[in-house]
Amino acid sequence: MVRQRLALTMIATLALWGLYPAIAQNSLTLQRNFRPDPIRLSGTAGGTVSLAALAGVDANCRGFASATPSHTLTLTDNFPILDVLVIAANINHDPTLLLKGDNGVVVCADNESRGRLPQISQRLPRGSYQMWVGAKEVGQSIPYQLSLSEIRQR
Repeated sequence: MVRQRLALTMIATLALWGLYPAIAQNSLTLQRNFRPDPIRLSGTAGGTVSLAALAGVDANCRGFASATPSHTLTLTDNFPILDVLVIAANINHDPTLLLKGDNGVVVCADNESRGRLPQISQRLPRGSYQMWVGAKEVGQSIPYQLSLSEIRQR
């Protein structure tokens, strides 16, 4: 158990330093001025549940994901800006993103205005957020990295 925890801590540290591709982690807690910046998480997008249905509001969400969030995020502080960027492993893949907070914040991102990478860059109050990384097609599987930063990433 101790060795397992130590190994996971080492992988997480290497990932945060950019020496390991990304952390395969579902839950993350952030406070202001987190380091290193950006933090990258990894996963596989896609599923059979509509992001519009998961959003629960008319937010023009596109794509499909699993019913279970890809990641959960807890912000311990108010963030004047938090930039969340999905980086697909293959340029031909077309991921989408849904961020839904327990405080009523619902934001969807697609590639309408800035190429093929969905991005959310806005003020977020402290609280808990669920994030789904989706794919445009039902059942499609897309490896990705989710990059979180306190500055705009592109």
